[in-house]
Amino acid sequence: MRRALCAVALLALACLLPRAARVGLAGDYVDPIGKITAQDEALYGHSAIAMAKPGGDWVTPHFMGRFALYKPPMLLWTAALSARVFGINHLTLRLPIAIFAAFAVGLIFLWGAEAAGIQAGICAALLVLGNHLFHTLSTFCMTDGLLLAFTVAAVYWVYADPWLASRPTLWGFAAASAAAILTKGIAGLFPLAILGLYWIAAPPKYRPGFRRVALASGLALALAAPWFLYQLAIHPRWFWTEHVAVEILGYGAGAPPQTSRENVVLFYLTRLVATDTLLFAAAVVAIPAFVRAIRRRSPGPTLLACWLVLSIAATLFWQYRNAAYLLPLIPALALMAACYGPFAAGRPSTWMLVLVCAGSLLKLAAPENPWGLSYRAGTVQPLAPALSTYCESRRSTRLVIVDVADDLYAPALPIQVRYLIMSPIRMRGAYGMPFDQMGVIVTADEFNNLEKLRPAFRDRLRQWGIDSDEPIATLITATSPEELAGIVRAHPLDDFLIPERYRSSLTDSGHNVSPAARGYFFLLSRTKFDVDAAPPWTCRM
Repeated sequence: MRRALCAVALLALACLLPRAARVGLAGDYVDPIGKITAQDEALYGHSAIAMAKPGGDWVTPHFMGRFALYKPPMLLWTAALSARVFGINHLTLRLPIAIFAAFAVGLIFLWGAEAAGIQAGICAALLVLGNHLFHTLSTFCMTDGLLLAFTVAAVYWVYADPWLASRPTLWGFAAASAAAILTKGIAGLFPLAILGLYWIAAPPKYRPGFRRVALASGLALALAAPWFLYQLAIHPRWFWTEHVAVEILGYGAGAPPQTSRENVVLFYLTRLVATDTLLFAAAVVAIPAFVRAIRRRSPGPTLLACWLVLSIAATLFWQYRNAAYLLPLIPALALMAACYGPFAAGRPSTWMLVLVCAGSLLKLAAPENPWGLSYRAGTVQPLAPALSTYCESRRSTRLVIVDVADDLYAPALPIQVRYLIMSPIRMRGAYGMPFDQMGVIVTADEFNNLEKLRPAFRDRLRQWGIDSDEPIATLITATSPEELAGIVRAHPLDDFLIPERYRSSLTDSGHNVSPAARGYFFLLSRTKFDVDAAPPWTCRM
């Protein structure tokens, strides 16, 4: 079975890598229903590049000069290591995630094959590999695909040895669980939660001893703890505010601003059905046989039920809504459908396999649909080509991007970037850091008088542990087109990327006008300082 595992993993990787290579950074929708782009990938990509560059900080992640402690660094470590070895581009940043995700598909196959035969294992693997969310998130440099891979690995160790009796099982579960924690913090505790619920729900003869459960959990926490303890010791104020108060208590347990006003159950159910009707239908049909299997109190169905229950509960409990949070549910649904569906319940699953293969072909034939599988090259970010061309022009001026129109694509390029938003609103309290006090966020007036204020801002950054002025004025706020025009006139040495709706307010700006993409234009400084050296990494991310 080891050879079969490797074969399936390699085939899965062969399916994932072309997409990872062909789609630009942050170049597709995480939520195809709400049209929410993968902005986080550009953010993680920038942080990984900062880590991979010579002299980069491999312990404390950064974003545009400031600390980025909202998530632990496992994703950044893997992406940065790949970029350091193979060079910086969007494929090398995504390569580790695709490899881990492919291995997870192999483990899903192995589980299905051991539970209901080779055909069921193939069906389970195809259902996962053909899922739109998995297809997308396993080819992006984002935490979701990596967390899923570590979760699958940890749960499979329990499936293979429900008593955690052997040393390899114990350490394998602990290592996978620790990696999950170092990938997504609180959400990374998911494998430990599954083990805990399984210990409660499993029949006594298939239940690991309490000491074994405690030892496995303790090892996982001990392996993951050093990074958290380091940040708490070295950057206590920033770590507690951003990682605990904002990320966990604010967005996790609070009432954060949402991208959708839908009811939480309707939000997730709509996206689960719309992104994979085949998987949803196959799982629903399998429910009666699955319930009967649970009643027989065998370890496999019990463990799978714990996985399903906790996936649903965690998705509904976490207050911020995100279609990506459905991803941990996908392999569990695929296993339920393949191992307990009508064509896999005690007889050959040939018809189930034919149905799944036909569904996969249909998904490939209709890539434009929310449930489709797309291998088209390009990006949904209209400004990406214009920004890449701007980068290749080798201008040494700083670019100010108005209204974050690029979904944070620009910071991943070898150019100097600032952002400007046409809004006085500043995220504070439970949902934001006090960046205005540090000078990371500045008003139009502060930006126009930045040199006078820089020493005070730098002192405040030092109080938060940052001995640099690089983060200062990385985000500017303006309250009107007139303030924007004043900023442009006051900074003739800066370039600007601006939406067309502000063009009428920017006459006689002292800059050269150049087209960017539909609905946007550049204002380029007439004082151009060319850079002879080639960019340190590709401009085509």
